[in-house]
Amino acid sequence: MAERETSSDLYLKKQIHFLEIQKAIAKCLGLAELKSGIQIIRNEKGLRENEIAVDYIWVVNIARSFVGWGSIFGIKFKENKFREHENPAELIQGLFLFNNNKPEIFTIKSTDTSDEIINSFHFNLFKTNDNITLDGAAYQIRIVSKNIDTYIDVNNPNTEDWKEWERKIWELGYKLSQESNNPEMKILFE
Repeated sequence: MAERETSSDLYLKKQIHFLEIQKAIAKCLGLAELKSGIQIIRNEKGLRENEIAVDYIWVVNIARSFVGWGSIFGIKFKENKFREHENPAELIQGLFLFNNNKPEIFTIKSTDTSDEIINSFHFNLFKTNDNITLDGAAYQIRIVSKNIDTYIDVNNPNTEDWKEWERKIWELGYKLSQESNNPEMKILFE
């Protein structure tokens, strides 16, 4: 008799899948990995070409019942200098889809590094919605900054602070999807 898959097995598979998405996002952005701190940028010969300073990263995988899934993310870079390179403080926000194992990414860069999503991370992690819902939205969240590296899974958030965070995620996702002109990205945030 075959061994049954446990919730721990499913959780591990979900985390591995999330890490694959993060690797793909990093590759699309020319980064070695999604991590905070100094990152070395190498050329095609493997020589150090630049160093950038990452302040923080957040990635949210969104799974919508009967619609699909995708990721929204933000990366804040700190101003730094490496040799002749002047790297400005900037914020990159974007959308990411995996279609037929082919990554699709859309990003916008801004020197305005204020981030509404980060400003909304102030919710109670223990107060939940007691209702059972079978459809809606599920979020897999990763936050990486200096001395913090965490995952949060949430299904159909329903407390006031979570709803505010969710509203800001959807506003940003809608804005990015409209600017992307990518039909699949637009569908995710309709």
